[in-house]
Amino acid sequence: MKNSYSFRRLLSVLLGLGLSTGAMAQVTLQNSSYTEDFDGIGGGLPAGFTIRTGASATAPGTEVALTTTKTPWANFTGRFSNYASADGLTATADEATQNASTDRALGVRQTGSYGEPGAAFVFQATNTTKRAAFSLAFKLQSLDNTSPRTTTWRVDYATGDAPTNFQTIGSGTTSGGSAFSNTPVTVNFGNALNNKSEKVWIRIVALANSSGTGNRPTTAIDDFALTWTNILPTDPAITVPSTPLTFASQLINTASASQSYQLSAVNLTGDVTVNAPASFTVSKDNAAFASTISFTPTELAAAKQVYVRYTPTTLGVAAGNITHNTPGGIEETVAVSGSSFDPNNLVFNFENCVGATNLSEGWTQFSVTGAQTWGCTTFGRDAADATGKASKGNALQMNGFATTSILNEDWLISPALNASSFAYPLLSFYSRVAFSGAPLQLKVSTNYSGTGSPNAAGVTWTNVDAAFPAIGSDTWTLTDNVDLTAFKSATLYVAFVYNSTTDEAARWTLDDVRLRNSSTPPPPSLAASNSTLAFGYRAPGSTTTQTLNVTLRDLTGPATITSSNPVFQVSKDGTAFSNSISFDATEASSTPKTITVRYSPTQTNTSYNSTLTVASTGVTSLTIDATGNTYNVNNTLEVVSWNIEWFGSAQAGLGPQDKALQQENVKTMLTNLNADVFALAEVVDTVRLGTVVRQLGGYRYMVSPAASGGSTTANSNYATAQKLVFVYRTSVIKNPTFKVLLECENQATNCAAYSDWSSGRYPYAMEADVEMNGTTNRMMVVLIHAKANTNPVVDSYNRRAAAATSLKAKLDADYPTTKFVIVGDFNDDLDETITAGTPTSASSYKVILDDATNYQALTLPLSLAKKKSTVGYNDVIDHAVASNELVTNYLAGSAEIQTGLAAQIPNYANTTSDHYPVQTRYVFGTVTSTKPVRLAQQLTISPNPAHNTLSVQLPTQVGELTLSVTATDGHVVFTGTGRAEQLSQQLSQKVGGLKAGLYMVQATSAQQTYFGRFVKQ
Repeated sequence: MKNSYSFRRLLSVLLGLGLSTGAMAQVTLQNSSYTEDFDGIGGGLPAGFTIRTGASATAPGTEVALTTTKTPWANFTGRFSNYASADGLTATADEATQNASTDRALGVRQTGSYGEPGAAFVFQATNTTKRAAFSLAFKLQSLDNTSPRTTTWRVDYATGDAPTNFQTIGSGTTSGGSAFSNTPVTVNFGNALNNKSEKVWIRIVALANSSGTGNRPTTAIDDFALTWTNILPTDPAITVPSTPLTFASQLINTASASQSYQLSAVNLTGDVTVNAPASFTVSKDNAAFASTISFTPTELAAAKQVYVRYTPTTLGVAAGNITHNTPGGIEETVAVSGSSFDPNNLVFNFENCVGATNLSEGWTQFSVTGAQTWGCTTFGRDAADATGKASKGNALQMNGFATTSILNEDWLISPALNASSFAYPLLSFYSRVAFSGAPLQLKVSTNYSGTGSPNAAGVTWTNVDAAFPAIGSDTWTLTDNVDLTAFKSATLYVAFVYNSTTDEAARWTLDDVRLRNSSTPPPPSLAASNSTLAFGYRAPGSTTTQTLNVTLRDLTGPATITSSNPVFQVSKDGTAFSNSISFDATEASSTPKTITVRYSPTQTNTSYNSTLTVASTGVTSLTIDATGNTYNVNNTLEVVSWNIEWFGSAQAGLGPQDKALQQENVKTMLTNLNADVFALAEVVDTVRLGTVVRQLGGYRYMVSPAASGGSTTANSNYATAQKLVFVYRTSVIKNPTFKVLLECENQATNCAAYSDWSSGRYPYAMEADVEMNGTTNRMMVVLIHAKANTNPVVDSYNRRAAAATSLKAKLDADYPTTKFVIVGDFNDDLDETITAGTPTSASSYKVILDDATNYQALTLPLSLAKKKSTVGYNDVIDHAVASNELVTNYLAGSAEIQTGLAAQIPNYANTTSDHYPVQTRYVFGTVTSTKPVRLAQQLTISPNPAHNTLSVQLPTQVGELTLSVTATDGHVVFTGTGRAEQLSQQLSQKVGGLKAGLYMVQATSAQQTYFGRFVKQ
């Protein structure tokens, strides 16, 4: 009885509003208006409304449930909820005031995993028969003024039970931007919804990702009002479909194949006149086409087909409406659109692309494998943004990730490009890649048909080497001067080929593609796949090799690759090795050359290094640093830090799904690493870890009593929290003591350090005697897991910076002469911060890095070499920083990210961890050596910051050396060989012309490598 009463009550309310219910998911329109104020959503959604996620221009989205309980504006949970309306309230209204308000609004909080993009408020009507001239008014409310991101909301419509083509009305309205707003929105649908006999959908939808950084907004709608004009049963009425006609990209000055739609009418008193917009023509018989045709009432006694053809005469997009008018009737329209291309206009910005079907300007996509395809995106390149991070306009994008990584091979193919008369056809484009996955491939063909499979019989594609951005860099990067002279043709096709696997799927975006006719050949360029080669430990008298790819483009003279140390030799074929090899200019091409580097150490207990220099006429030389040593691991201390990603967590979605497999893989990694000290982060299940340690044999472990969330061993949530752990070899590490650093007094949660260290995830220190090579040395390892770079990211940056300051102060005060190393997950890089939106590009650990007298960043060279310590991002965020007392024991060049061992674990990222282990090595005691231990040392650079001049000084006198200066984007801005004072003078003359920013300096002699950095203002 209760349910029946509720339904009758709802029915009476709806009838009073001018409508009645059909299915609860839609309403049947009555009278001349429908209104909804959402004040009753505490009892559920109004009839006719659904709320959805995953909505797109081609899909309604997936219906989701409403949280009917009253929800505060600042609640961060991603969901649709019952919110207080902004009517009559201000941004300062507290939760009690909001809950007391009877004026409610239907809203959604978007998050990175909910409604971003694709959140939609959806209204459905059974039909609009005998109704016309629809207009919608509503309020779009931005309710949380602490949310800096902005979301654009658009109104669109579609018809049918399962529509696949939604049409947008208007330009959209934004929410967010740290604003509290209540914006009236009015939308006129014109003729679009007139007299439809099928279901009508009206959506208020976020079709694109939010922009900016920080929290996403809470957005609500209120006072929804739909009005219309009723058509009398005796009025003349025209019926046309609401589905628009879209024509594929068409060569200018040619006619497309025709498309058609059905036209019907009733109660006519005169002819129906059909008018086509510019670039389109219509026909009654699919033979004679004109801009205007007409049908008599007799002809329309039965429905007729209208044929439409697209004949563009100018480049670009044509769009408009085919109008249908008759005396006494309401005008009806059919939307038409198409794009055109000119084979002689070879600049493509994709601003007119639409979805996956119209990539614009003649570009097409072909999917070989997988459901995902190249398509249009609103995240194009912003040419005015020097950082390469901002987005503006449209571009083309491919992403093989949909809930999980999916196997895909997808081609993006240009139209036929006429380069037959070009002197030097040079290709350029901007690209951007996020997440981990395969690089794009650039291919060209001169015999592709222009349609169908690129792998069809007889079609030939040639791989062309191009300098794509580093995987995971997520920055717009220009690839310029790709020489296509060898492929000059009137039918030159360029293809970008995307691949993803079930393990990895990157997101690639392309914009501003250009093929230009250059009167001169492209300038010579050199590129190498590696900037460092680390051979690690090898026994004297043994040999081992590594390879690197070197690309020699457009040379004007021979290229040479020379090693500064004969212990490292190079080879073109992997068989014949020497100190130097060369390539004639005729051997240079866009195809990379595989160079084999052989390491053949001869003396015991020695560190070796070499600079491999790639040089040619008219181009800046490249340098690759090669390192190796013959210090047996049995005679050195190996320290490994490793974040093992929610190890053993039983909570769904945290860490790898198969916990037993993760445990086995961690045991395999620890066994293979064979370090003396393991500093582990994100250990949840200490019982599992204890099992692993016992299986290793010869190790013990100690777990930090502090963890995030104020967790201590006495609290119930400690078992599920991330914890820091030391695992140590008992034959080497003696008399260890353990201590939590910087913890609030009495385990309080109100001191600054609690917030700075990720809500109580304080540094954990092990101080112990290291017994090695007949000596005992006391040293300390400080393990940290710093605040992650989560939203709001600037706040995360500031908390890390404050944490670094407090840690340095603690170490300086209490351990001024102690040999120690800080290791772990720093959650930031050291060459520059990973945080976007900060007023500085400096690392959040700047306070430590600036004190070069007392601290040395052992892993900074890995950052400068553009290494990565995580699977998904192109930065080093796991580091080691040593005190000056321990630097004297550091085996220079031994810092290494253990990606090689990780590669031996199948599907490492999904079964083991999203971080790689980072190892450093240290020498204690007397080790017989024919050469002294090579210790990394710091350069002195002054003034710093520099303006127009600077001076570089080495700590000791050396002979000839090589000096290189690298910008934070990896671009080498200076390189030279000579004596220190000569190179200092040369660099000083150049510094005035450098852009403002951070620069890394490396000086390499036959015996030593020195590092430094400076800021150019």
